[in-house]
This record gives sequence, C-alpha cells and structure tokens, in this order.
Amino acid sequence: MFKKMVLRIRESIWLLPGIYSIFAFLLALLVIYIDHNQMAEGIVPKFLMTNVDLAQTILGSISAALLTMTTITFSTIMVVLTTYSSQFSPRTLNNFVEDPVTMRVLGIFMGGFVYSILSLLFMSESWYESQVIAATFGVLIAFICLAFFAYFIHNVATSIQVSKLIRDITDGALKSIRRQEGALESEFLKVIDDRKDAGFSYQLIRDVKCKEFGYVQLLDYESLTAYAAERNLGIEANFQIGEFLTAESIAFRVHHNNELEEDIEDVLNQFLRLGKERSSYHDPEFALQKIVEVALRAISPAINDPNTAKNCVLHLGMALAHLSRIRANGRYIAYYDRNMEPRVIRMQKRTKDIVYLSFYQIVHYGKQDFSILIALIESFLLIGKNADETVKNIVWEIFIYSLEKFNSEELKELDKLYLNEKKSELSTLLGKSL
Repeated sequence: MFKKMVLRIRESIWLLPGIYSIFAFLLALLVIYIDHNQMAEGIVPKFLMTNVDLAQTILGSISAALLTMTTITFSTIMVVLTTYSSQFSPRTLNNFVEDPVTMRVLGIFMGGFVYSILSLLFMSESWYESQVIAATFGVLIAFICLAFFAYFIHNVATSIQVSKLIRDITDGALKSIRRQEGALESEFLKVIDDRKDAGFSYQLIRDVKCKEFGYVQLLDYESLTAYAAERNLGIEANFQIGEFLTAESIAFRVHHNNELEEDIEDVLNQFLRLGKERSSYHDPEFALQKIVEVALRAISPAINDPNTAKNCVLHLGMALAHLSRIRANGRYIAYYDRNMEPRVIRMQKRTKDIVYLSFYQIVHYGKQDFSILIALIESFLLIGKNADETVKNIVWEIFIYSLEKFNSEELKELDKLYLNEKKSELSTLLGKSL
C-alpha cells in the first residue's frame, strides 16, 4: 500500500504547490501574531519596520505582481506542453509536468500570493498599534520569487531541448531498471519458463476480475505475497505492468484449499494500481517507448532530423544494455514466502521481445536512411558488450532482421565499405560469422 501512495503522490501536480501554500499560510499567521503583540520591537531594526499604510501599499503591489507572474508561469507551462506534444510525443508531457523545478516555482509563486493577501487582510490601523514587519517579509518573499522566476525561465529553455529530454527519459528508464534489479536480487524470487514450474499444489481455483479499467501502473508484490502466505493461497497475476485491463479482465487467479473470504475481489484489487496512462516509474519499457516515439517523430518526413533519431537509438541501446543484464529469459517470476512456498506468480516479457519491440518501428520507418542503420549497429554494440551468450544471440538475430528490412539498393561503395566495417565489428563482439 505504501508503494501505491508513493506513486499517487508522484502523479499529484498540486502536491508541491499545496505544501508551499500551507507554509506561506502558517508564516503569515506567525507574522500577524508577532505584529499584533508588538514582539518585534527592540529586536528587529527600525529601518526594517513600516507603518500600516506603507505595508498595505507594498503588500498590495506584491500580491498583484505575484498573481501576474503565476499567470505567466501557467502560460509558459502550456506552451511547453504544446511543444512537447507536437514536436516530441504526447507521452513525454509528464516528463515536464512532474519536473520538481516546475512545481516548485509554481508553489513559490502561490505561496507568496497567499502570504501577501492574508497579511493584507489583517493590515489595518485598528488591529496594529505600532509599526509592522509584514511588509519586510513580503519584500523578502518577492525577491525569492524573482530569483525562482529567472531559474524557471532557464529551466524551460533547457527542458525544451530535445537532447535534454532524451537524457531525462533515459535517466528515468535507468532508475526504473535499478528498482527492478533490487527486487530481482531477492532470494525469495525465481524466474521460471512455465507457471506450472512454480509448484502450486492446491485443489481449488477461483478467478478474480479487475474492478476498474486502465493501465497497470503498480502491483505490490511484497504485500500480496505476505497476504497469500498468511492465508495459505497461491495467486497468479494475469497481466504485466503497463498492460491495459478492463472491468471484465481476469486480473488474478487464486489457488486455494479452504473457503475464501467474501471480499476477496476487493482485497486483491487493493494491491493493484490502475491509471489513465502508463507510468514509467515501475515500467521501464514505457520509458523506452517514449524514446522510440521521439526517434520516430525525428525521422518522419515532416521533421527530418536524423541526428536526433541517432541520439535516441544510442540512448535506447544503453538502456537496453542495462535491462538485458538484469532481465532473465523466463516468461514468469515466482515469489516465495519465508518457508520457500510459492505464493505469487507474475508474467514478464522476454528479453528478445523487449529488444524487438524497441527497434522494429525504427527499423521500419528508417529503412531508407543509412545513418539510422549505422546508429542501430552502434546501439547493438552497446547491448552486446558484457552481455551473456543468450543476449548476444538475440542481438545478432535483431541485427539480421534490421539488415533484411533495410533498403540497400541505393548504397554506394563508400557506404558499403563503412557498413562492412561496422558489421565486422559487431560480428567480432558477438562471436558470430558473417
């Protein structure tokens, strides 16, 4: 359940702005209390204190300015999101929206406005008997907001660069892969080829349907395994992370010997997190799909940016190199309890399927561009380095597939010479003969 909460918090756009607004609200109350009880006299220098009329003018100007800056920030965010959707891929929007810099800047502006307008509400001569420090804090907050606004403009200017976007997506994919790597190193986990290999020995089976529809973002396997061990159950998860489920989909298959709880469907669905869109936090394959879509948009005739496509292919190869090292080739993963009794089985894609699905669209749409073929070979070299024999065979098979799809009729002698050099380098690395 904790993992579901973390994922929900990550997807919440208003979390950071809400936190900053709450802190600003509390700061305003504290400053109002200090001014009302004249606690700043004798402690704060007199030049930092103002009368009520001047404080009203300053706070009014600051609140209006911050509201304008917040509007500009919103407009800038919308422009960037439009650019991301039209130039890169609609799936990359979350990479900017979930950027902590964007939400932090928005929170600073909203917090400054909350402080200014709340302080202005209590700013009257009948409430304060002497000079106040509320305006001083307001000016300080205004300077902070101005600095963050400049930082935001710089962040937008760099975020809109396609090279930074590709790198950020790749970093997200690598982080997701490392999370999987930590989970796969558990001694209570085994990779199997057939679900029967798990060794379930129960007499009864019950199918449990999904309660909602959407993309699978998370399944809390640890909590589900503990639940199955406590009630002596065996549970099959009939889906993969990122798969789309409907209310008619059979999400779980429960193996049992005794009577099940009446609310077994509600309980099991609590371990499952569905969303309107896929999330790359626990789904590195979705991050790889984003890179592929940016590459496809780059090699399209409308944009015609092969260098960006080559950059995408190389980053794709680097991410797949990490993924292939930790991903075993079995179709299923079995989770065991402390007594090494099988409790949960889940499906996973084979390494060959992941590599093929990552490259087949690029191969199809870039089959007439020689530079794309060279970039593919360089990407295969990245995957083949430090790979085991199984992965090397997969890489060689995908390379032959790419070569067969490529239109080689228009290649000139220099092109063929360079291509042969790359083919020789790849065959030597993989231990294959041309």
